[in-house]
Amino acid sequence: MISAIIAFGLLGLGLHAVPAVLAGDLTALAKHPQVVPTVSSASASPTPTTSPSARPPTSRLTAKPSGTPTKKAAKKVVVPATGPGTYDAAGERVKPASNAGRLIRFDVKVEDNLDISADSAAKVIAGVLNDQRSWRGSGRWRFELVSGSDQAELHAYIVTPGTTDRLCAPLQTRGEVSCQNGNRIVLNAKRWQLGAKSYGTDLTNYRRYLVNHEFGHYIGYGHVDCPGRGQLAPIMLQQTKGLDGCRKNPWVQSD
Repeated sequence: MISAIIAFGLLGLGLHAVPAVLAGDLTALAKHPQVVPTVSSASASPTPTTSPSARPPTSRLTAKPSGTPTKKAAKKVVVPATGPGTYDAAGERVKPASNAGRLIRFDVKVEDNLDISADSAAKVIAGVLNDQRSWRGSGRWRFELVSGSDQAELHAYIVTPGTTDRLCAPLQTRGEVSCQNGNRIVLNAKRWQLGAKSYGTDLTNYRRYLVNHEFGHYIGYGHVDCPGRGQLAPIMLQQTKGLDGCRKNPWVQSD
C-alpha cells in the first residue's frame, strides 16, 4: 500500500521511476535516482532536421582553378667559353636569288657543343645574302649555299669565343668579336646568340649586320667610320663596338 502511494506520488510529480526500483524499496530508490524530468516544449530546442534541398555551407576560400595558365620564365641563353673544335655541317642548299655578278659558293658549320641548329643558321645567312638590300643588290656578287666543303670556296663558321680566337688568329678577337680570315667567315656564337649593345634586343637585325659585315670583308671591303651624327651607319662600320653617333643599320643598300 505504501509503495503504491509512493509510486503514484512520483508519477504525479511528472517523474518516471526506473524498473529497478521495487515496491517498498525506498533504499533502492535513493541509490538509483534514474529519473528523467519532463521538459516543456516551449523552452526546448527543436530537433534539427535536414531538408533534402538544403545546401551545405560554402567556404569563403576560393580554390585556384587547376587550369590557370602560369607564365613561363624566358630560357636563359648560355654560350660555352670554348668548344671541341668539331662541327655540324648544314645540309641545306639555297640557290642564288639572281644571275648577275660573280658567284660565291659557301657552306656553314656550327661547333658541336652549341645549342644552334646548323640548318636553321645556314638558312638565315643565305636569306640575308639573297636579300636585295645585301651585297647582291649591286649586281656584282651573288651567293649560293652548298652542303659540302668540297663545293665551297668560302666557309662560314658559328663557334664558341675560344674557337673564334683560334680560327681568327693572328687577328685579335679576344673572345668578343667575329672575323673574316682568308677563306673563313668566323661568327662568334656569343654575338650570334646575344647580339650587341648597339642593337639592344634587336637580335634579328644584328645578325643581318654581322653577316653583311663579315662577308663584306671577304669581297674586299675594310672598316670605315661614321660619316656623321644621326646618319645611317655604313655596313663596314664596326657596329658591334658602337655606333659613334650613327644610327644602326644592318644592310649594305639603304632603304
